[in-house]
This record gives sequence, C-alpha cells and structure tokens, in this order.
Amino acid sequence: MTRHSLAFRQLAVLTAVHFMVDMLSGTLPGFLPVLLEKYTLSIGMGTVLLTLCAFSSNTIQLWAGTLRKSATRPLLPQIGLLLGCIICFIGLIPSGGGAMWMLTALVLILGVGVALVHPEGLRAVCAIDGTAISPAVATSIFMLSGFLGYAAGPLIGGTLVEFAGFSGLFLLIIPALLLVLFISMLRLRLAKDGAGAKNAPQLPGGDVLTFKEVFLVATLINTGCTVIQGLLPTCLNEAHGFSLAFGGLSAMLFGAGAGAGALTTSFLIRQFHIIKCILWEITAGLPFLIWYLCAAGSASALPLLFLAGALVGAGFPQLVVLARTAPNGPSLGARMGLIVGGTWGVAGILLLGVGFLADRIGIQAALFVSPASFLAVLIITLRLLWKHREKKMV
Repeated sequence: MTRHSLAFRQLAVLTAVHFMVDMLSGTLPGFLPVLLEKYTLSIGMGTVLLTLCAFSSNTIQLWAGTLRKSATRPLLPQIGLLLGCIICFIGLIPSGGGAMWMLTALVLILGVGVALVHPEGLRAVCAIDGTAISPAVATSIFMLSGFLGYAAGPLIGGTLVEFAGFSGLFLLIIPALLLVLFISMLRLRLAKDGAGAKNAPQLPGGDVLTFKEVFLVATLINTGCTVIQGLLPTCLNEAHGFSLAFGGLSAMLFGAGAGAGALTTSFLIRQFHIIKCILWEITAGLPFLIWYLCAAGSASALPLLFLAGALVGAGFPQLVVLARTAPNGPSLGARMGLIVGGTWGVAGILLLGVGFLADRIGIQAALFVSPASFLAVLIITLRLLWKHREKKMV
C-alpha cells in the first residue's frame, strides 16, 4: 500500500465515522414531531432535548479534548460510535410520568458518544501524511462529512420512523458496528497534542485572527445553522403540514449546502483571506435565507435552502482550519474541543431560548433568529477587518 492510498483510506474511514456519529445525533430533529406527540411534549420541551444533546455533546468535547494526550492510537472514536447508537433505542422508552427523565438520560448518553469522536478524530486527521493530502483540504473534508451527517440525520431518522416506526432506527446500528471494525483495522495515528503552529494564516494587513475571535465568529455561524437544522423539520410538519421525510429533506439540503460550500471554499483558502471569504459568503447568502423563510410554506422554495446553506454555512470549517494555528489558544486537543465542541455547545444553549420563543410567537417567526445570527457574523467580521486595518495604520 502506497502512502497516498493509505492516506486516502485513513481519511475515508475518519470522514465516514464523523458522518455516522453526527448523523446519529441529527436523527432526533427528524422524528421530533412524532416524539412530541407520543409523549405529549410542547415544542419548548422538545427543544430542551435538542439542546441537551447539543450542549452535552459539545461541552463534553472540551473535556474529551484533554484526554489521552500522550496516546498515539485512536480509541475514543470507537467508544463514541457505540454510545451514539443509544438513539436507536429511543422508541423503547415507555410513555408516562418518568418519560422525560428517561429521554433526557438517553440524549445525554448520545451527547457523550458524539463528544468522544471529534477531538481525537481531528487529531487523527492532523496526523495524516500532509504530502499526500493537503491538511486544509483533509480538515475541510472531515468537517464536511460531519455537516453532511448531521444534515442527513433528519431525513434518515424521519424517513425510518415514518415508514417503519421507531424500530426502524435499529438499522443504523449495522453501519456503526462496521465502522468500529474498520477504524480499529487501519494504521491510524494521532497527532501530538501540542501548541498550535506558529505560522498562522494572515489577515489583510499582516495580522492574524486570535483564537477568541475565531471562537466568537464560529459560535454565531453555528447558532444560525442550529436553529434551521434543529427546528425547521418541526416547523414544516406542524405549521405547514409537510411530512417528516420532507422536513428531514429540507434540513438535509441546508446542511448539505453548507458542506458543499465549505468544500468549495477550502480550495480557495490559500488565495483569499478566510475572514474576507466569510464576509462575502454571509453577504451573498443572507437574502436567500430570508427569502426561503418567507416562502417556507411552498415546496418550490426548497432550492433556496440549499443555496442559502452553501453561502451562510460554509464558513465554519474554514474557521476550524484557522483555529488549528490561531495565536493565544490552548493545546491542539483542547482547541479542537473548543472550536468543534464549545461553539456548538453555546449554539445549543441559544437554541433552547429559540424553542421557548417559538411557544410564544410561533415557530415560523422564531426561525428568523437564524438570519439575525448570520447578520451578527457579518457585522463582527466587518469590525474585525476595520480593527486590523487600524492596527496596520498605527
């Protein structure tokens, strides 16, 4: 086996693992309307489950990123995949007074499984031969698989539950077990958990984004994405009467668009500054997102969702690449846990507020928090450009 073929196989397995674990967590929004009906929960309480899953999976990554610093072989991704399969058993929870507590425990276990995969998975991607696959492209592909996995989750989960009931989710255990076997068979290594590289990508004016700035922008982008992917299937089902499969397809198109946009722009990072790329993407994508939300009751508006996702959601993987070398940050494992976990964790907390807001003003109106979050990204990126330009002039 040549080093090129080995590198591509390693990346293929790691991206498949990332896709699978994020897809398992993404199934929950797809069948959430059925879950709300079975356990007589409000949208706000359903959002609590979404938030607990997002918050636990992402905040625990901060801790998971500190584990096994001296390890040279991956182990946490295999454990995380097995724990993630707990979502397949959600239909076995009996209805009754203690159902909410059991649902809470289940999504927390799911969150732990998702959390264990990401930091060590990224360290394994960082250890892939950089002469065989560009590190920026490898990272973007790895992140793309997570976007696609979480995006496909609502469609897969909603379709399985709609046509086979909750027992249909058991089918997802098979590919998860196969991936556990594959990742154990490959000669995967983990990158050394040290500080970020000294040669950080430059901003206009010769300055760099600090890790705190990367974290802030990434959090706002993830908040906008989380609102759409978490609540859009329920909105389409309850407010507009679409099927679970259609709601899942809609959420998938937005996430797939974000992943496609991220992959496309990953090849442009060396030619254009990341902060400018994000500025252009948000500026171009906001009108399409607002246009879609205004026309969400029409199936013909679906293409707008993919286009909006490709523009407003493309920036996060770019920021992950930047976070690897951003100054004033922690060690590699910790910063990967923060950027991939902490940002989504904060976004999950904000989603909880959107869910309870939906109980008051309606879920259709509450979804407009998403474009508001992307507008905040636009304002902040403009301010960062201005700040760095001022530093250059001093």
